[in-house]
Amino acid sequence: MRLDALTADTYEYFKKLPGHDTLRLLLSSRSILVEGPSDELVVQKAFIAKHGVSPLEKGVDVISVKGLAFKRFLEIAKLLGIKTDVVTDNDGDVEALKAKYADYPADGKINVRYDDDEAFPTLEPQMLKANSLERLNSVLGTDYDDPDALTEYMTKPANKTDVALKIFDTTEAITFPGYINAAVE
Repeated sequence: MRLDALTADTYEYFKKLPGHDTLRLLLSSRSILVEGPSDELVVQKAFIAKHGVSPLEKGVDVISVKGLAFKRFLEIAKLLGIKTDVVTDNDGDVEALKAKYADYPADGKINVRYDDDEAFPTLEPQMLKANSLERLNSVLGTDYDDPDALTEYMTKPANKTDVALKIFDTTEAITFPGYINAAVE
């Protein structure tokens, strides 16, 4: 396949983009696309917990892409038949998410993974939903007695990557949201 086989706007996007992430998608036997570094760390940890090895050791590349670029990467994955999962937040609007990815119905090759519960719109509240307040306090080295206060701490831009890194580095048993578990199968 040549990049000019893509839609014109996607072709222009990748023509201007440094090729590293594009190459990663092309060379992997399977990809998991995530929204940012926090998601990347948590998905890698979930993969290791499930399989006992890093994703790359099994030919799976976890690629952090900006949310708007998901569909561009999926266009390549669809053309080449690359098994690709998107792990994304529901951002409190599941219907908008379904509409956004309507061109990519779950088919075993491409799957868009998210939680349907709009009360838990992003990764951090999803991690709290999957674990107890006590467990996350232990993993994060915090002492919050209110779930909302812990969520506020976890979602502050200055804390997001540190929180994900603590989750990645923990030796404690931790539970991952179902949509992440489905993506790392």
